[in-house]
Amino acid sequence: MNTETLDVKSSQAEKLKNWLKDCYRSARKSNHPSTHNAALLIKNEQVILSGLNILPPGVKFKKERFQGKAKHTYLNHAERDLLYNAARKGISTKNLTMVMPWLPCVPCANAIITAGIKKLVIHKQMVERTDEKWREELENALQLMREADIEIVAYDGLVGEKAYMHSTEWEA
Repeated sequence: MNTETLDVKSSQAEKLKNWLKDCYRSARKSNHPSTHNAALLIKNEQVILSGLNILPPGVKFKKERFQGKAKHTYLNHAERDLLYNAARKGISTKNLTMVMPWLPCVPCANAIITAGIKKLVIHKQMVERTDEKWREELENALQLMREADIEIVAYDGLVGEKAYMHSTEWEA
């Protein structure tokens, strides 16, 4: 999926690369068997919190929870896990930046908007690996975030970390 056709501006700023590198490193802690994803919360140019594709705290890992549609029911996406972590710790997310390799789904976009996030940094190369079957979902999420005046920037370039997506590892 091409970020240009999604009308997402690109950047090669070093700080975006470094944040995404941290994001991919954090994603290694995900307990999702086929896709590791993380999201970072940035305040004053510093990472202050992370979230993962992960089961909620205290919920047991059971194989059936990661199969078929169940994996979208039981698992928190990294964006929502990050926002739940911030709420649990009493951290205001208003006007902060979120960094994550992918574009969010509509429910995660809703959470990002409601949390007051003002900038989203994604990874162009990860978005380009996204299956076209998700295009409508991602376009809808982008539309919602644009209506809410969230700035969306795609880092364009490799960051020097491994990514694990749909049971395939690649150089991100």
